[in-house]
Amino acid sequence: MSLRQFLLALRARLGVFAVSLGAVVLAAAVASLLMPKSYRATVSLLVDARDEQSMGQALRALGLPQEHMSYLQTQADILASPKVARRVVQQLKLPENPTALRRLGVDAADSSRLEDQLVDRLLHSLKVETSQSSVVQGTVTNADPHLAAAIANAFATAYVDTMLELRVAPNREAAAWFDEQLKGLRANLEDAQRKLRADQDAEQQQLARHPERLPQVRDDTFIQQLRADLLHGEEKLRELSTQYGVNHPAYQRQVSQNLELRERLQTELRKVAAGVANPDGQAPARVASRQAAPDPQQTGVLEPVLQHNVESAERAYDTALERYSSSQIDSRASQTNVAILSPAAVPLQAYRPNIPLNLALSLITGLGLGCALVALLERQDPRVRCAEDLMSAVQVPLLAVLGNESRHAGLLPRPATATLRALPGPG
Repeated sequence: MSLRQFLLALRARLGVFAVSLGAVVLAAAVASLLMPKSYRATVSLLVDARDEQSMGQALRALGLPQEHMSYLQTQADILASPKVARRVVQQLKLPENPTALRRLGVDAADSSRLEDQLVDRLLHSLKVETSQSSVVQGTVTNADPHLAAAIANAFATAYVDTMLELRVAPNREAAAWFDEQLKGLRANLEDAQRKLRADQDAEQQQLARHPERLPQVRDDTFIQQLRADLLHGEEKLRELSTQYGVNHPAYQRQVSQNLELRERLQTELRKVAAGVANPDGQAPARVASRQAAPDPQQTGVLEPVLQHNVESAERAYDTALERYSSSQIDSRASQTNVAILSPAAVPLQAYRPNIPLNLALSLITGLGLGCALVALLERQDPRVRCAEDLMSAVQVPLLAVLGNESRHAGLLPRPATATLRALPGPG
């Protein structure tokens, strides 16, 4: 069927076309008026990557667009989670509100699963949208505009509270864990320090008993002179004992001189030992002791190992103390990096049904349906309205067309005069 034939058929069956179009438009209008109204309330949330109350991570590194979108999608999933929806149920006290239960379509008779049903209905009515910016929008659809706005704002508040809980709870647990670890680390540090002090005290005593091992003693010319004099006196005393005996005055005089030299030597050694007890002289004394006593079992040789143990224990304790302080402060945070940008307002117009849109769609549908009915009726009951209809019906050569076929509405683009068409004959 050509366009000219269809237009002629449409003009002839204009009543059928008008009835089908009017029926579709009327049905859409009635359905739109009878359809229950739904209202949409939208709340906007600003999700910032910065966290001003965190000591561990003051700024998240979200340089790549993929990381930014992934972070926002995570926030959107948290907003639409059952945990947040359950907070909304408890915050609005929905189980105690029969009107809200009726608006949400929840069966109040099943009290055992009432909260779960409310959570499912709330999540079904919520739609979360994200974009390239840091704004997350939550939209709630409900037959009651006031209830829709209240639920949307409750979702925003519950989401902020949930984010604060998700931030504070792990830090609180970490602080408690670090507190327990600090007790053991403190005990290890005190034990290492006690062992080091015991080793140092034993070394001090050892040096005090044997001050001759110190380099100060070897380098002191006066002490070395006293030692030489004492050795010479002892040698002379042995000679006198063989010559005169122990009761001879010369022998007794030499004994007195040797005792005086020994006392002077001991006095000088005690002075050196007293210098070892001085904090300024401890380090040289310990070094000298290690140089003078290569025996691994000697007191003081284990000091480098014990000192290393103390330093390791101090580093572990300081690191744990720093982490404990950071977790303790973060666990007391009172705000998150999420803020309500614009709360949901009570919608004034219904979101559904959209009567202008429904009428426009019904008009398009009615036009298509009317054209389809005209084409179907024309195929089932064909009529001759133009030369093309006659040629397709009888399959004979057309000799001439008489009359004015284009007088109505300019449907046929032909002149008003008669037209002769010469067609090749059979001969």
